[in-house]
Amino acid sequence: MNNRKIGSQFEQELCNELAKNGWWAHFLSQNQTGQPADVIAVKNNIAVLIDCKDCENNRFPLSRIECNQEGAMTLWEARGNAYCAFAMRLNDGDIFMVDFVELSMLELHGVKSLSEKEIRNYPSLEQWLFLMEEDGC
Repeated sequence: MNNRKIGSQFEQELCNELAKNGWWAHFLSQNQTGQPADVIAVKNNIAVLIDCKDCENNRFPLSRIECNQEGAMTLWEARGNAYCAFAMRLNDGDIFMVDFVELSMLELHGVKSLSEKEIRNYPSLEQWLFLMEEDGC
């Protein structure tokens, strides 16, 4: 299976999981120029821009954050939207939600990649959903 097909399956899986938890979630189709994120999810008037990343070898190189993603997520937040996240799926299928601002700060401080152990320090999808509920979603 090629990377695009694997990625599309992950994006659809994330949308389905969000929908099961009461979110409206939309998978953004790939276009010729690419898109700055994969999923827009909304619940209780709170919108989240999410990019899905399959972590080969259970590692996430920060270089995989593309310039158009960085620009769009920065603008998304500058326009008053509070949440941008990267959904990172490890080889065992576990998904962790990492805030865009957190990744930006790591990159600013010279961090080049996140290991499996570091990724697992972030909220799992289930934990993230619970935290979002606490924030009013």
